[in-house]
Amino acid sequence: MSWTAAGVQYWGWRVVSAAVGRLPVRAGYGIATVAGWVAYYGWPRGRRSMQANYAAVMPGASRGEIRRTARGSLVNYCRYLADFVRLPRVGVDELRGLVDGNGQFELLDAELARGHGAVIVCMHFGNWDMGAGAAAARGLPLTVVAESFGDARLDKLVVGARERLGMQVVKMERAGPSLLRALKGNGLLALLIDQPRGGDGVRVQFFGHEIEVPAGPARMALRTGAKVIPAAFARVRPWRPEVMTLCDFGVALPDTGDRERDVRELTQRIVAAHEGFIRERPEQWYMFRPMFVRRAAANPS
Repeated sequence: MSWTAAGVQYWGWRVVSAAVGRLPVRAGYGIATVAGWVAYYGWPRGRRSMQANYAAVMPGASRGEIRRTARGSLVNYCRYLADFVRLPRVGVDELRGLVDGNGQFELLDAELARGHGAVIVCMHFGNWDMGAGAAAARGLPLTVVAESFGDARLDKLVVGARERLGMQVVKMERAGPSLLRALKGNGLLALLIDQPRGGDGVRVQFFGHEIEVPAGPARMALRTGAKVIPAAFARVRPWRPEVMTLCDFGVALPDTGDRERDVRELTQRIVAAHEGFIRERPEQWYMFRPMFVRRAAANPS
């Protein structure tokens, strides 16, 4: 069997959905933990990419620490999948109880009162879908952009699950005007930024190394005047589904008169905020592809 990122994610979804969706949380997490270990040792290419990424974000860490963190990341990702397949069966009140708003949803309400909408910028970290579901359950007008995974079966499953949570889902390749309408309608637009680009993104510094990420979040905000809010939904305890909402409301929109310079600067501010989230909980960041433009250091095997 040929292991690819899309194949691992699709079959991980199918296995977790069938075996875990109706089980008690701890039992489901037990299966997800085994699945994470199997994926880590059965997917050499992904393992190497994760180790290279963590070597950059954890300077000074030993090879053993990098391996443990990379393995823990895959375990946490499988636990995220276990939570994801359970979400459609979770009631609104239970969902609200699982997400500690940490005072952040009230601040979002205040931003929407300004009338310009807001761009919520996330990374593949913690449990972003649970946080988005809780926001939708509170009546916040949330539009999310769905990445195509390279497998139509996985795309259909993931989009359907998010729509059932109350999100408006726009496929990445069809985004464009739909996203501008969401912001001009004073809505919340949620975008993921840690998606490595190959020549059509913007280059910024991330943990002291160069990455190339989408410029879309910055362009959307600068075009509409919407507030940019880096956000993460961090798992609080390893064997429980509760998450805590983390937001940075201090990111200001630059205005130098040079739009491309402003796009780079705003993107830099966004990823700098996410460095703080990842530095505190590196094993909750899920990046299974090469993230950095250049990595000179040797990777642990």
